[in-house]
Amino acid sequence: MKKYIFLVLSTIAVFLTSCDEDSVTGITLDKTAIALSANSTGYLVATIQPENVYGRIKWSSTNETVAIVSDGTVTALSEGTAQIVASVAGYSATCNVTVTAAVTSLQLNRTGLSLKVDSSLTLLASILPVQPEQVVKNLLWTSTNPQVATVSSSGKITAIADGTTSIVASIGSTTAVCTVTVYSKVVNSLTGTNYYLISLDASTAGFLGSANIAADFRANGESNNFYVWNGFNAGTYSGSNFYGNNENWLNLVVTGAGGWSGAAFNIKPGTELNKLKAVTDDASGKYYLHFAIKSSTSNSYAFKMGYGASAVTFVLGTTAMEATAPYGNFARNGQWQEVEIPMSYFKGKGLNYTTGMATTDLFVMLAGGTAGTKLEMDAIFIYKKP
Repeated sequence: MKKYIFLVLSTIAVFLTSCDEDSVTGITLDKTAIALSANSTGYLVATIQPENVYGRIKWSSTNETVAIVSDGTVTALSEGTAQIVASVAGYSATCNVTVTAAVTSLQLNRTGLSLKVDSSLTLLASILPVQPEQVVKNLLWTSTNPQVATVSSSGKITAIADGTTSIVASIGSTTAVCTVTVYSKVVNSLTGTNYYLISLDASTAGFLGSANIAADFRANGESNNFYVWNGFNAGTYSGSNFYGNNENWLNLVVTGAGGWSGAAFNIKPGTELNKLKAVTDDASGKYYLHFAIKSSTSNSYAFKMGYGASAVTFVLGTTAMEATAPYGNFARNGQWQEVEIPMSYFKGKGLNYTTGMATTDLFVMLAGGTAGTKLEMDAIFIYKKP
């Protein structure tokens, strides 16, 4: 009895399928040509005419060494051309497939950035080897947290709400990532102008924008360098940086060797260095040295701004260092503390930036000689307040 029922149902299914396919008048594909890089995939959608008629679509490739197809998903295998064919009831539609060299490198123009809620920015992707525009259009953009920020098919990021997300660009198995931090309220230290960067993460620098950066003195291993003279080892990172981004900061631990510790941002002469003249020439009193620091110990820290005979030392803590009494102190709770000192203070102590300055240690840090003392700093820059 069970065999009889099965045979009847099978016969009915074949009959219904045959009836539908007898009614087919044509088939089309949503694309007549696509370009893919090797090891990537594309997608085709077949539509049977007339509407509401069903048939079993057979998919095939005329050159399976170049591309294969399964239920409309085209997988590119090697350079060359092929035709993808979708057929049903004696009707067929074709799509020409061109496969280019496999993508070996995908890079974005930003690896991190910060955006204010309701603002937007478009990322640019660089693909190697260079691909035709048809292949570039296959770049897939996704956001790991679309509640924070979304991304369009062209790489345009739109900030939605406070938080962090990763914007991922992919083509085949090759990917690139940009970390995006979204703020609903911009902190005061990011609302100024004329930023002279000494140490700042890429996301925050991107938020400021190149037009608002007067000079970039961040270490680059060429004209700008960060030197550790003595007594420091690299520290370990925990948590986020001062602006809440998942990017590293200056993190050193005193070794105790030699009884002291020192490090500096060193700048070579040139056009960028000459731009500092505007800071000490300014009479508005709006230029400030800004940095963030955190510590759980009570030791003093000494810093030096400037170069040569006009350099000015200042100390944070309760005891003198470098024959200099403390300028002030900060909360020692292991959390980031923001420090801002008017550049007029340094000018009053003799600091004077000029054109044609020689190679100089722009910002010097001393943490004493007690082993285990940490020096953790971030967001070091000079800027002009609104």
